Amino acid sequence: MDYSRFLTVDFDQESRTVVITIDVEKDKHNSFGPDFVMALKELLSYYEMNREVKALILTAAGDRVFSTGADIRGHFPQLDPISAREFSHYGQQVFSLLAHAPYITLAAINGLALGGGLEICLACDFRIASKRARLGLPEINLGLMPGWGGTQRLPRLIGYERAAQMILSGEPIRAEKALEWGLVSSVVEPDELVDAARRFLAPLVEKSGDALRVAKRAMVSGMEGTLSAGLVLENELFGLLWSSPDREEGVKADGRPRGGELLRGRHFTEGTCGAGEYA
Repeated sequence: MDYSRFLTVDFDQESRTVVITIDVEKDKHNSFGPDFVMALKELLSYYEMNREVKALILTAAGDRVFSTGADIRGHFPQLDPISAREFSHYGQQVFSLLAHAPYITLAAINGLALGGGLEICLACDFRIASKRARLGLPEINLGLMPGWGGTQRLPRLIGYERAAQMILSGEPIRAEKALEWGLVSSVVEPDELVDAARRFLAPLVEKSGDALRVAKRAMVSGMEGTLSAGLVLENELFGLLWSSPDREEGVKADGRPRGGELLRGRHFTEGTCGAGEYA
């Protein structure tokens, strides 16, 4: 599929970071139709297999609108209940690809993020917002509810009461309130957004790629199950990493650069409890 009608992609080799920019052709609201979701799935599936990638920034063109989500009236006016469930399920699957991506993901929210536009941000590991951003799940105003993960991810992120306020009122919140509630990690000037995203990711992409992937897998999978199941997975993955070349080199390198991978800011020694001493 030709995704250029919906998305532009840039890969920075040095930081091993992909920037995906939402820019839906002839649609100032960057709304999500079936073709957009299919194109996004193809891109995410491709990068899922690309071990060169350590991070992905998801943003949108311009400085006013990130995305207003699915265009229910325009793209899906004739859905019956069965088709509506299929539509919801497909979007959930695609956004879950993002949530389970084997690299760090960050949504750089440049403006209005509503409905599916916010739900795709919730599937990312981190979010930062422009001062102009407003974030909301307004589906209740259409006699609907979020169907692409919003009712599940938002309460896990900011707590039930605050999530209920957003979902049940349908009212968007400003970037400053999103920061106060823990929905975003920082709020920056509009013209600094992507640079701020790169600065945020810079110390993270220096870490071992294997460790990043496995630690994220443990956290994301653990959040979806019970504590006991999560501990079993953590135990298995910890053992897996213990035999990895990065672990062996990290101990030997004493935190110095090695082979293009960096373990900065930590002093690793055998026999030290936990992950090492802080230098």
